[in-house]
Amino acid sequence: MRRFLLYFLTLGLLTGNNQIPDFQKGDVIGFWGDSITHAEYSEVNYTHVLYNYYVTHMPEEEIELRNLGVGGAQLRHGLELYEKDPMSKGLDKAVLEYGINDLKKYFYETPESYADGAEAREDNLEEYQGNLSAFLEKLQEDGVEKADVSIATLPIPYDASTIGETGALKGPQYRTPEGFERMSETARKYAEQQGIGLIEFHKPLLELTESLGGEDPVGKLLCEDRMHLNTSGQIYLSYLFLEQQGVLKDVSKVEIKEGRIHSEDAEVSHLRQGEGYLYYDYRADRLPMGISEEYREADKDLNILDKLNREIIQVQGLKEDAVYDIYITGKQIGSYSGREFNEGVNIANLEGNPAQQWAAAIEGMNRGRRVAELAYRKKVQDFTDCGSGAVTEAEILEAFEAWHKEDQAYRQDMYQLARQEIEITERIAIVQQGAAAPEDAFAAPGKSYKRMAAAGLAAAAVMGGCLFCVWRRRRRKMGSTQS
Repeated sequence: MRRFLLYFLTLGLLTGNNQIPDFQKGDVIGFWGDSITHAEYSEVNYTHVLYNYYVTHMPEEEIELRNLGVGGAQLRHGLELYEKDPMSKGLDKAVLEYGINDLKKYFYETPESYADGAEAREDNLEEYQGNLSAFLEKLQEDGVEKADVSIATLPIPYDASTIGETGALKGPQYRTPEGFERMSETARKYAEQQGIGLIEFHKPLLELTESLGGEDPVGKLLCEDRMHLNTSGQIYLSYLFLEQQGVLKDVSKVEIKEGRIHSEDAEVSHLRQGEGYLYYDYRADRLPMGISEEYREADKDLNILDKLNREIIQVQGLKEDAVYDIYITGKQIGSYSGREFNEGVNIANLEGNPAQQWAAAIEGMNRGRRVAELAYRKKVQDFTDCGSGAVTEAEILEAFEAWHKEDQAYRQDMYQLARQEIEITERIAIVQQGAAAPEDAFAAPGKSYKRMAAAGLAAAAVMGGCLFCVWRRRRRKMGSTQS
């Protein structure tokens, strides 16, 4: 029942007229923010997941996403870094995720705690709006159109179990739920007034925690501090972003009915059918998103994979109670009943799916990209009073050059592998268990030299994944993280 409810949880989210701008070919998009965007504490962050999705699902629309988050940052830090962090230059679009650290003490406890609490809170919100306007002005001065800017409501959920007797949240930071909502509402109104995009994180995250039925969200959605989204929560943020941007789409859909085959976003041909079997040749226009263990872990509680990754095969007329095996170029990847085929089965997330295996190689490169990104963001953090303040401007410039060169190489390899893979045609066979199918059902449509050429890039992906594992082990040894 929970999975059924979660499926409909965020359909038709209230984004009003403030839809997130589409990302176009060649765009460089900067994601500004605090620890939720920086996500030094998490194995993946939502911008990382977004890039995984865009490269595989839109391999011809080459874009660049830049994580400009700094743990502990307020809007004023973003404004200060705008001139000094070279990563902030050359943007076509911008996303601003700030607010939690901009909440001052008047929002940390109940109104009765301060005699001038109401007035001070209004001043706090006005200051936040003023800094948003200053940021928007800077972006426009550098050629980023107002319509290409989006702001986010607070990506902070809470639930009844986190609220103490005073009405403030339990844990090391006693911000109130009222403070979260007031800051989020300020962002909504500002987006409406300025005609910029709005990313609604706060409301659906509240609904998600409520849908857990009173279960403790720590581990399922939140870190131990009950403030930061964990890896599963970060993956869910990416889903909310994509859903509200309106770009969620199937990898492909193949329908077979009464001896005819129809496809969306794929080329299909040479359909052959016999007693207990059918097969056809298939080439999709895009890849499924590469799925790692973190995605599968998130799926256990959030039912997220069938929303992010869908490659559908629907076959009508099969025996409902019979079991059928799916083969892709001779390799069995899954088994489903005729009834399930009639409704449509999703093969995108199956580990044996060759497209998923190559997409996972792309995700391995994305992990290497993440390692380089985090190393640079740490330098930026230590350039500010959010960190040690010990990094000089000259060191920032040097670190940027190293990061940019490495990041460019990763992005080039990721897109190259994605574009090579979508040129490959596979043969898909659906065979009833116990039935015999001809050898042609399991044969390759033709030699796939493209796949051989991609092997070198896959090796690079493995290296990137190894680097990520080294980084992760180091991070775990470091213990707790910054807000």
